[in-house]
Amino acid sequence: MASAGHRRHFADPHVLLKTQYNSSSRHVCDICRSKLAGLTGYRCSACDFDIHEACANYFKETISFFAHPWHTLTLSRMPSSCDGWSCDLCWEGCPPGDLVYRCTDCLFDVHPLCTMLPQTIRSPLHPRHDLRLVPSIGTCMCGCEELSVWNYVCSCPLKVNIACVSGAPSSGRQSTDYCGRSNTGSAHHASAATAQVSSASACESSSSGQSLPVRRSRRSSVAKFLLKTSFNVAVNAATGGLASPVLDVLSAAFS
Repeated sequence: MASAGHRRHFADPHVLLKTQYNSSSRHVCDICRSKLAGLTGYRCSACDFDIHEACANYFKETISFFAHPWHTLTLSRMPSSCDGWSCDLCWEGCPPGDLVYRCTDCLFDVHPLCTMLPQTIRSPLHPRHDLRLVPSIGTCMCGCEELSVWNYVCSCPLKVNIACVSGAPSSGRQSTDYCGRSNTGSAHHASAATAQVSSASACESSSSGQSLPVRRSRRSSVAKFLLKTSFNVAVNAATGGLASPVLDVLSAAFS
């Protein structure tokens, strides 16, 4: 791996060397957890720390985030005492040592990529109305029964988990929207459960303070979701185009 240039980054105490990773590299970015093969990044060999150049520029040390508006979140490593904890949005595990955005006061943790999820989207699973990312309980409209803590919800009411919202139900089952027409076009009556959206502060009900069962891996689903054309537009609109380089490296990593 040839190197040229250097920089500092708040996530590592040493000077990082700019690195062109070869196409067979097995290194992954410490922030987005996606491959670095064939891409440009920065490396600290002493700490075995690697990061995409785009991620180094985009992800800030502290952020404000709609899912936890009460406090700022700080990008920091999960402590060893937090073994078994999960991301409050996608419910995938946050192993000790991984970089996550944290509110230590409220025990709120979220993967960096999950902070890029749009607050409001239009999904092919339910194209008639906008879906809003909120804390909720119930069953995913796809029948996958894998609702995480936060899900995309319609006032119909319908709920879709983050892994399914791009249009491919994680269970492989046919889904039916609330308006009475299945995604294959055959009409039938849909039975919609009553939405129960929690508006309580995460300071009082955050799930990260518990050891949660880690469900099917969703981090790659989140990355692929962000790359869908319609959601890509929503992400860029929400970030003023600043997320575009990160989306480019995700596209390369999953190509």
